[in-house]
Amino acid sequence: MSMSKVKQRLFCEAIYRGCLSLETSLITKTFLILGSQLSLVFGICLSVIRMSRRAASANRRFLGLSFTEGVNSKGELDLQPVEEGSGLTVLTCVSVVSMLAMAIFSSFSLTWGLITMTTTSLTLGPVLGMIMLNMDENDGLRALQLTVIITFAAALVGMYSGFDFSGMGLYLFSALSILIIIRLGMLFTYFASEQRRVIAMVGVLLFSLFLLYDFNRLARLDANGVNDWETALQIAVSLYLDVINLLMEMLAAMDS
Repeated sequence: MSMSKVKQRLFCEAIYRGCLSLETSLITKTFLILGSQLSLVFGICLSVIRMSRRAASANRRFLGLSFTEGVNSKGELDLQPVEEGSGLTVLTCVSVVSMLAMAIFSSFSLTWGLITMTTTSLTLGPVLGMIMLNMDENDGLRALQLTVIITFAAALVGMYSGFDFSGMGLYLFSALSILIIIRLGMLFTYFASEQRRVIAMVGVLLFSLFLLYDFNRLARLDANGVNDWETALQIAVSLYLDVINLLMEMLAAMDS
């Protein structure tokens, strides 16, 4: 056997052993699902902003919208979309429905859980991009950067600090219930800009703590020997929703 073939065989064996090691870790399974889905939704979001800027400079429509170019207080380009068409409304509705389906199917079906999660990412990406464009997309991009930083920090603390955050669960879900009630009330009651900002900042804190809680739960399950794709999907969905809600609250705080 030639030296090149020996090297190729050793390389293939190394990849195979690496795949086997990935298979043995619940944390890796979860991160594979979570990382791929967040990369998809954020990648589409950033692409929508970039393509909208190109469309605005060429005086073209994009996703049924036309744009006017402006400048924010920092001298940065700030696009202002002009509503034309219902494409964004349809995407938003599909995204909400698929997100609800994802939360349901992920608890009992790996296949359908992954399908609905991917559908959510594909439809949520453009919606997030348009939300950022409707405010100041530069603030939106900064919110996205802060979300990534908070997520990594929560992962490090939740998984490697050695603390057990499981006792936070009841308090977090109680606080979430209150936040949901307040958010529903905001649909029918006037809240001043400063009040909306405070509520959004509370939401940022709440979902940051949820990230801490869920990353800690992942580490504890992995330490207890739990290792299957179904559990990985369920935790990935929880973390995915934590990240998306954190970003949405961050956007609300910056836009208030």
